[in-house]
Amino acid sequence: MDIMKKKTMIKEYPFLTNVDVEVVLDHGEVHHLPFVKSEQLQKSVVSYFSNKEETVTVSVEVMHDGKREVGFASVRGNITNERVQSRYTSFGPNQAITLKFSNVSMNQLMANYQHKDWWTRPYFGDMRELPERTQSLLWKEEDDYYYLVPLLDGGYRSTLQGNPNGFEVQLFSSQGGFNSCHSLSFAFGKGNNPFEVSEKTMEGAVAQLGSKVRLRKDKEYPKVLDELGWCSWDAFYKEVNEEGILEKMQELKEKDVPVKWVMIDDGWSQVNEKEQLVSYEPDAKKFPNGLSGVINELKTNYGVNHVGVWHTIAGYWGGIDPESKIYRDNKESIVKTNHDKYVPSPTPSGFGFWSDFHKYLKSEKVDFVKVDSQSATSNFFAYQHSIEGAARGSHENLEASVGIHFNQCVINCMGMATENIFSRPISAVSRNSDDFVPGDEISFKEHALQNAYNSFYHGHFYWGDWDMYWTDHEEDIQNAVLRSVSGGPIYFSDQVQKTDPEKLFPLVLGDGRILRADQPGQPTKDCLFRDPNHETVPLKIWNRIGKYGVIGLFHIHLDGENVEGTVSPTDIPGMTGEEFLLYNVLKGEFQLVKREEKRKVILTPDEVSLYMMVEVDDFVPLGLTNKYLAPKTIKNVVQTNSDILVEVEEGGTFSFYSKTPPSRVEVDGSIVDFSRKNGYYTVSVHGDAKKPIIRIIK
Repeated sequence: MDIMKKKTMIKEYPFLTNVDVEVVLDHGEVHHLPFVKSEQLQKSVVSYFSNKEETVTVSVEVMHDGKREVGFASVRGNITNERVQSRYTSFGPNQAITLKFSNVSMNQLMANYQHKDWWTRPYFGDMRELPERTQSLLWKEEDDYYYLVPLLDGGYRSTLQGNPNGFEVQLFSSQGGFNSCHSLSFAFGKGNNPFEVSEKTMEGAVAQLGSKVRLRKDKEYPKVLDELGWCSWDAFYKEVNEEGILEKMQELKEKDVPVKWVMIDDGWSQVNEKEQLVSYEPDAKKFPNGLSGVINELKTNYGVNHVGVWHTIAGYWGGIDPESKIYRDNKESIVKTNHDKYVPSPTPSGFGFWSDFHKYLKSEKVDFVKVDSQSATSNFFAYQHSIEGAARGSHENLEASVGIHFNQCVINCMGMATENIFSRPISAVSRNSDDFVPGDEISFKEHALQNAYNSFYHGHFYWGDWDMYWTDHEEDIQNAVLRSVSGGPIYFSDQVQKTDPEKLFPLVLGDGRILRADQPGQPTKDCLFRDPNHETVPLKIWNRIGKYGVIGLFHIHLDGENVEGTVSPTDIPGMTGEEFLLYNVLKGEFQLVKREEKRKVILTPDEVSLYMMVEVDDFVPLGLTNKYLAPKTIKNVVQTNSDILVEVEEGGTFSFYSKTPPSRVEVDGSIVDFSRKNGYYTVSVHGDAKKPIIRIIK
């Protein structure tokens, strides 16, 4: 059964040419709907599938926007209940309509699927074994890349999974009782650049969905998170307390670690044995002076600019205590679920609870929040609200309050399900992986894998929070370099007396500002369809800093064999030029390479490499190379006929490339020595300098 007529505008998508439709009814009956006909409209092909004897009719509409090279599939389903007095037949709540595609060839693929309710990870195997709850799919055939992303619309969520003949798209509402479905089910695109085709597909999807969600490029990164942070979680877990936090801050003060924000994570709240929130106020035994007491100490005596606190999207893990004062005061904003949980309503009334809670936190000097357990919305409201309505309403209420009280500064967490990703109207930062787990011997290998590949799709909507880590840890350097290429927040969670400042200083400036790359880090093109956990290749993550390219290479092979790969200017999309300066950051070595040249890199177990590259010119400043992202330390460059002035953020080791040897170098007007090696120069800038100016005289 052909969903398309020949010579239509979507003929270049072979996977659409053979589809079967299956419907599951609320009482469990499964109906396979025969193909009836296709109609060619202006921008779409509509194919009809129906089983009139069972009064079930489903039409599948495929639209294509030729300008964007992006297509969309809408599913319209209707069940006709002819006798008013009879029991109504509805679509099944957990599986309603399934589109099964069998004319599919995927020799190379990378998918992202929910391995837990709240996290996703990559999959690289056989298309027919595509995991359940897959929410992003990239594949390659010959020179073309195809991208397909299931969507959230019309009360329904779509997901992908494999089947013996290909793959399928499943639509479900989680609520039940619907005898109709009109949902933009998925978007798809094709092109010769995987990063461009995924971007165009997401742009097209957002345009079709309207104002329900915005892309990252249309959001503002929270300024609070442009500074170094510390989080209480891995230091104290649920035993966090005022005394411990202040003891940790005293240690960091003595070690000159410029922490500028602190997150008081889970454990500060008053809760009951059912893990329900009892009060907005903190546990008095842990925080005898209230939140404001410890926050005033942090801001007055320890140089901390901002303090955030943790809560879940339900108030606490088990919701809100129905016997508590906060429940009585906000009864109109809290609903009882079918599972006897009391949680903020996903209807507009739910805003009242969040506004009341956040108003209290603001009065206690709290500056922002981290909101956990977000993908639990579908579990709390199953069979009660549609999966879209539950998530979208919950996020809109939460973000309205966060916008009023915290200038929209929120770290979204445990919320990587489609219904969460596509439902946040404003917020810009979201956790991008499962937790960093200090005691798990393969934690980094899985953690790095998830963050890199999740970012391929998640990064279109959010700057990824690649989680906290320990500086005093067997994987400390790997974790630090991973954060340097993430493009997101940098914060750590060391226990008291466990912080190694030398593992933090390459990531930050002396005033606490982090050196953050321009965008979320992503796997390089040659790494997209490789599984570095099981293949002897490095995980390669690329990013940009203006005209400079950044590549981190990580050994994450689970069996501990050496891995071998290459590094090249072609690894960075958009890099122009024919000759490049390639700088090995961790080894302090540089070389000149041609555009298509590939330099071999071999990594031993647990080894990591970091490279900068930039087009060669007569003069190229690298910045302060005692930092991982040296170009971020360059504040200004002015060139004249006789000299070059470079302003940097602070003192350190300043490095540059010059085809013409300088006659002398000055720092803030004083002549200084410089070292030279094959056109590469290094200057020591005194450490206490503020915005020093290096003058290179030709």
